[in-house]
Amino acid sequence: MRLVRKPPSSVILLVVIGVMLYTSCQEMRESCPSSPTPGPDAEIQEAIQTLGSGDRDERQAAAEKLVSLGADAVPALIQALENEDIHARLAAAAILGEIGPEAAEAAPALAQALGDENAQVRLVTAEALSQMGPGAAEAAPALTRALDDESEEVRAQIALTLGKIGPDARDAVPALVRTLRDESEQVRAFCAIALGEIGPQAAEAVPDLIQALEDESASVRSAAAKALGQIGEWAAAAVPALIRALEDEDQFVRMAAALSLGLIGQRSQEAIQALVQTLGDEEQGAREAAAMGLSLHGQEAVPFLVQALEHEDWWVRESAARTLGWIGPNA
Repeated sequence: MRLVRKPPSSVILLVVIGVMLYTSCQEMRESCPSSPTPGPDAEIQEAIQTLGSGDRDERQAAAEKLVSLGADAVPALIQALENEDIHARLAAAAILGEIGPEAAEAAPALAQALGDENAQVRLVTAEALSQMGPGAAEAAPALTRALDDESEEVRAQIALTLGKIGPDARDAVPALVRTLRDESEQVRAFCAIALGEIGPQAAEAVPDLIQALEDESASVRSAAAKALGQIGEWAAAAVPALIRALEDEDQFVRMAAALSLGLIGQRSQEAIQALVQTLGDEEQGAREAAAMGLSLHGQEAVPFLVQALEHEDWWVRESAARTLGWIGPNA
């Protein structure tokens, strides 16, 4: 008969004590709360605080963190727009711009920030709204009022932002037309750009854009010529002025005028003949713009282009042939 050897009583006691201790520890772990781990809200608040209190590198890291969080960070950034620290306000506006259309709910708060006492904050705020595009339409009235800002740089950015909003900023057209007479060349040019981006909804601006084709600044003339093309058929009254602009001393004005004569779609012989003449422009960019403008006239331009195939200058013949190819089967 085989004898089974029992373990000493001391060993049994140690095992029993160990089991009791293990069970007790498990119960304590379950009953005691675990150490808190920072959640998204805590991270956001910490980053927001760093925007106004950290050094340059820390602020940069906090900004990148908030951008990466995207829409989740927007409510806290809206609050930060009212922070006493200028660095925090600047950073909040810039970050909202970086987040872009996802931060569109911040448009009303940014509209209010356009009244900030600091010009740099107003500028960055306008830039942020620009990056939201049509999503910033709710801020269009405030942007329109801000077109009379004392800062030239802010006024210019405001105009560009209204253009980025696009057709939804149509109520700003009268103010943009008035600002076409701003003392600043940059502001005038950006107003013309904005009117073009608003498009056909800015048709009432056509007479003033025609007048802007005579501006002393080539940048303004170029922007006005392009805007008339973007307004399209509603800018038909501008065709004679655009034909004259084909002889502007600035290449970019001639290019914009040539393309706009095609975009407006006014199938006048005068416009087509002027564009054919521009195929002989000394600048390649103007020649190519004229060719593109002619191609938009389609079949009506074909007889004039066929005639241009016999021009004495080879580059005119080449441009005419290429344009006929763009017109396609109708040629």
